[in-house]
Amino acid sequence: MCLSLICCWWMLLSSVFAFGNAAVNHTTTLFVNHGESAKIRCNYNRTDDTEIMTVDLKALNQTRMCSYIHLNSWKKQSCKDHIRFIWNPEAEEISFELLNLHIKDTGKYTCIVRRTAKPPEVDLGVERVHIIVYPVLSLSCVKRPDGSPMILCSVEFYHDSLEQFWIRDGDILNSSYSNKSFNGYFSQQSYLIIPPQTFNDTIYSCWVNHSSLNKQLVANLSSSVCYESGGVTVTVVFVMLTVVLTVLLITPVICIHYKRACQQSVSPVGDSFTPEPVIHDHLQSEILYSTLGNHHPVPCSTAIVRTFVQ
Repeated sequence: MCLSLICCWWMLLSSVFAFGNAAVNHTTTLFVNHGESAKIRCNYNRTDDTEIMTVDLKALNQTRMCSYIHLNSWKKQSCKDHIRFIWNPEAEEISFELLNLHIKDTGKYTCIVRRTAKPPEVDLGVERVHIIVYPVLSLSCVKRPDGSPMILCSVEFYHDSLEQFWIRDGDILNSSYSNKSFNGYFSQQSYLIIPPQTFNDTIYSCWVNHSSLNKQLVANLSSSVCYESGGVTVTVVFVMLTVVLTVLLITPVICIHYKRACQQSVSPVGDSFTPEPVIHDHLQSEILYSTLGNHHPVPCSTAIVRTFVQ
């Protein structure tokens, strides 16, 4: 009986001792949009007998992304540029913030908080976070070698399976309308050849579904955008030529009218002969028109053209 009680007490003390020294171990999943940031909180057991403590953030392949050591204060050992270390001294909280995430940053990360002194080394916390960046979908107009327009649907995504198809005015198109190609590990491109321009505007859509999405992604593009993109340059050149020709034609007429107005504004004195004025430097401004008697030239007024909105 006594032996059984001793065994029970020993098992109880062993479990308490094991719990007190066990590291906090969590696993969470974070979903973020492309270009946003994600924060990884490193939960750990606080202890009073810590002299030196380290924290490491590692990727799935155990590559060290960021490392800090605490000896009176936190000091950086190594850290990637897009990772920021955060320490809250009041709450003694440790976290890492991953900035401006891209599809390639999708993966699993591990934060390890470890006491390195007093000996022995003890893991105080191990936090595992799976970060998933949502796919990015975009539509754009491109041209074939012969100049005819096409629509390009580009998708960046994590390596899980991806569903994609085209929609025209609400109707799903057959796969023969598109030419799919894979460009790299995280990218898929699909081209859709559109028919010659008609009077009716057509709306084309690229539909995408992925395991990380709660709902499908759909991007829309009007066919008129692709048709107009080829004619913008021609229109601009035509307008510029029209303006230049108009200026060249109107300028001589304006000059002739201007000269006539200037000649009519001066009153003649006696015969057509006009003696040369005698000009002295200190009297120049006063006697410049003295040989014309009491008549002075009338300045020509410049025509002002105003355009009003009807």
